[in-house]
Amino acid sequence: MTVKLRATCTGILIAGTCSIALAAPPVPAGDGFAVERALMAHDYRRAEIELNTLVQQRLPRTDKAGPDPLLDRLLAEVISVNGSPASAITLLTRLTSDTKLRGLAHYHLLLATAREEAGQLKEAEQGYQMVRDNRDAPVGDRFSAVLGYARLRMMDSPDEAAASLQGAQPLPRQAWEVDLQRARAEALGGHDDASRASLGRAWAEAPLAGAEQAAAARVASDMLVAAGRTGERERLIALLTVDRLNRGLSTGQDVLAADVPVCGFSGVRPEDSVAVQFVRQAAPGRPRFSLVWASRPGIAAPFLNAVARDPDYKVQDGQATATVLKCRTAPAADYQVKANLDDQVLSWSTGRGAYPLLETGDETDAASLASALAERERRYGSKSVMLLPVLLRILSATVAGGFGDQEARTRAAALSHRIADTIASNGGPPDLVLLSTISATSLDVAAQNKSVAAAQADFQMLLEQAGKDNAVSLDTLYTLVSGATAFSQAPSALRTQLLDQALAVVRAHSGSQDPRTLALALRLIGVRSEQGDAAAVSDLAREYGLAPDMCSVAAPAVKFASSNITADDYPPDLIQALLQGRTVLEFSIDPTGVARTPRILVSDPPFAFDAVAVAKSPTLNYEPAKRGGAPYTCRAQTQAVRWQLPY
Repeated sequence: MTVKLRATCTGILIAGTCSIALAAPPVPAGDGFAVERALMAHDYRRAEIELNTLVQQRLPRTDKAGPDPLLDRLLAEVISVNGSPASAITLLTRLTSDTKLRGLAHYHLLLATAREEAGQLKEAEQGYQMVRDNRDAPVGDRFSAVLGYARLRMMDSPDEAAASLQGAQPLPRQAWEVDLQRARAEALGGHDDASRASLGRAWAEAPLAGAEQAAAARVASDMLVAAGRTGERERLIALLTVDRLNRGLSTGQDVLAADVPVCGFSGVRPEDSVAVQFVRQAAPGRPRFSLVWASRPGIAAPFLNAVARDPDYKVQDGQATATVLKCRTAPAADYQVKANLDDQVLSWSTGRGAYPLLETGDETDAASLASALAERERRYGSKSVMLLPVLLRILSATVAGGFGDQEARTRAAALSHRIADTIASNGGPPDLVLLSTISATSLDVAAQNKSVAAAQADFQMLLEQAGKDNAVSLDTLYTLVSGATAFSQAPSALRTQLLDQALAVVRAHSGSQDPRTLALALRLIGVRSEQGDAAAVSDLAREYGLAPDMCSVAAPAVKFASSNITADDYPPDLIQALLQGRTVLEFSIDPTGVARTPRILVSDPPFAFDAVAVAKSPTLNYEPAKRGGAPYTCRAQTQAVRWQLPY
């Protein structure tokens, strides 16, 4: 389980996901050997349990001891095989700065993968190249680096990427992955016949791979994208059923639709599209998402950066899935940033010697956690940072148990305040101090310790302070203000004030055309529209260079009225195959309120529902945009259509 810190309205929690591993450099028996043995056996739950035990055994005598090199290495390994390596970038940077570290090349590989997942594509490419060219690196790590280098080079130079794979010497069980990557590079380079041949070899080689590699599902995912591009619908659906049979529905597509680049950015055109593959579990040296295909070289990077900002889009069931994306024609108010607090809190707390306790899926033993907390209090005192991992686990268990009774809410609020005080009194990062304080305030409201009005006043004061504190990142400030102003129940005057303050800060540091600035401006326009201030809406749109024909700047706002997409519209071949999905459309709204000129922003699964989504889009009806009481055509409205089996 990887460590993931998340700020919610109910507190700061430790959470995580699961993934797969390759063997890391061996650790001597009795010195983390049990963790390494579990990783080598792909028993990741056992690895987490053993690491928790080791953390307890290696508690330092004082809380001034600093990082533990062994725990650093093992924690980096566990995080890298459990789905969120980007949360360990600073930890891995600390490890790789030690030139005497045994297996240094291995950790450079993990760092390159973490950077790829974080959207730091150039840095990741350089990291892969360094490991690939290191003759002292383990063979397996060099092989992973060859694939990583080709994976990133193909975005701009597909022929160079294909050529770089010629020297790869995989074992029989790894040959499928070389041919899969070669097929992608060849397709992107316009060599479709060669790509089909490479995919055919990968498909034949996939059964030789270990089950943990998800080879068949990943190759099938690429093959279905190729079939969809060429209009081979029967083949597309047959391949979709390999891994997507009755796949559960996700809402992460809506975030992807908000974060894809605006057309014109980095030269991306409205007709451009990319296909991205997601895997449920990825080995070290393999990110959870990768480029399958793009309509032309040089356009994929901004799309992959958008995917990197959406860690919540995951494969819900099965092993692999693909999604096709296109650019937006206008910016989005719900644009999302990735304020990587996971990385920040991990590097800070482990730098102080406080290593996290990982969740293993077992029912939490409240008595054991209480005993562990009491032991740490006795050893380190009541305000030590060493208490933080246990407090977070207790809060996580409390919140997971629900808020059905007042006692649980009161206990969670008290824990959250103690966590916030511990972080602040131990010199925690400003972003983390701010978020923990806001989380504690939110829990005070849930516990009825504080009124909503008092909490809103506290939020306003905290955000004002954050806006003046240069140590608080713009991404964190943006995330907080976006969350605080997302609910229409909050007083419009408060939302207006918060957005005005945040806009002043973000715009001063990043410019008026930064996606965060435009998103905040669109949120402010929405509030002004609610207030009926059409003149303010017009002034804001002009100030931020937003086109007056965008549906999102209409005052009054356009509103969804109805649709006539019914169970009868569900494609029969998809019912038979038990396939579900989600399509995000972008379109204009004509003066009668009807959706026109549709484009598909997100197609998940690829191509399967595209035709019916476009055909039925005119049944989407809205209250049209009006100016001076007269309806007019507005553009760039988006709507997600959820395709759920009609029985």
